[in-house]
Amino acid sequence: MDSWTEFYQGCRVLITGGLGFLGSNLAIRLVEMGADVTILDGLLEGMGGNWFNIQPIRDRVEVFVAPLSDEKTAEAASKNQDLIFNIAMQPSHLISMERPLYDIETNVVSQVRFLESLRRVNPRARVVYVGSRAQFGRVDRLPISEETPLNPRDVYAVSKQAVEWYHLQYQTICGLRVTSLRLGNTYGPRHQMHHAQYGVQNYLIRLAMEDQEIVVYGDGRQWRELIYIDDTVDALLRLGAMDRCVGEIYCIGAKERVRFVELVQAIIRTCGSGRYRHEPWPKDREAIEVGDVITDDTKLRTHTGWSPTVSLEEGLRRTVAFYQEHRGHYW
Repeated sequence: MDSWTEFYQGCRVLITGGLGFLGSNLAIRLVEMGADVTILDGLLEGMGGNWFNIQPIRDRVEVFVAPLSDEKTAEAASKNQDLIFNIAMQPSHLISMERPLYDIETNVVSQVRFLESLRRVNPRARVVYVGSRAQFGRVDRLPISEETPLNPRDVYAVSKQAVEWYHLQYQTICGLRVTSLRLGNTYGPRHQMHHAQYGVQNYLIRLAMEDQEIVVYGDGRQWRELIYIDDTVDALLRLGAMDRCVGEIYCIGAKERVRFVELVQAIIRTCGSGRYRHEPWPKDREAIEVGDVITDDTKLRTHTGWSPTVSLEEGLRRTVAFYQEHRGHYW
């Protein structure tokens, strides 16, 4: 057993957004490691919260159903927690542009209310905030690292950056011990499969499984980094356990880099069905397209010993197998 894993035995952990894709996979792993897990999730429509996601551990976790802005519930869920993984946010880039005030209310105001809840009942909690690679937007120079200037291209990315700054500010205000991970494209089991508003790579798997046509905008030659969910969870767990990571911001890369059209081809190959065609970029999507994604995650690897282990081929195989078995809970 790695020394950092011992941290989680008996550790009291709160996961906001814990019924969603990332939160539920994290919760399952934490329970397996011996943590005492609490989930706070608003089950907002279309966000991916799903009771089936925690089916393997349903009787071993406490769940509060309420938005982050419900301060009374947030305080009850947060009190006496050793560690908080703060994941809950509205994740759609397009919705943020169509309904910016909704995005700000859901993603910024609710998060500040949550931080105020922590300030009142658990002011020195250890918090791992899940940010986004989108905070960098389109960059002038690759690879992306923690030193890359921020250039968010949509309201969602602005919100994610603002909330990261708020978290770091609360270190000064009340002593929260914060780490931020600017997460890239993560795929795998337990992701919502009803729409492509976020996590498009997961929705493409549904299209291929249903033998539908996938649209590739432009030539599809932009580089992408796809991180399998187990590798993302492993990174988060290391960040939460290691004192060295307090007050730090991290980028995360992937085991492999692939052009978007090659990802689509790999999905079709794994599913054994589906097809694709090219179309010109729609203006709304082109406006928020970030271009190539190439990340230097040396800092994360050096500070935590993390490295991704799941290849794209293996990750897609596991993901397709999961949805073949459980599609009734996600379609």
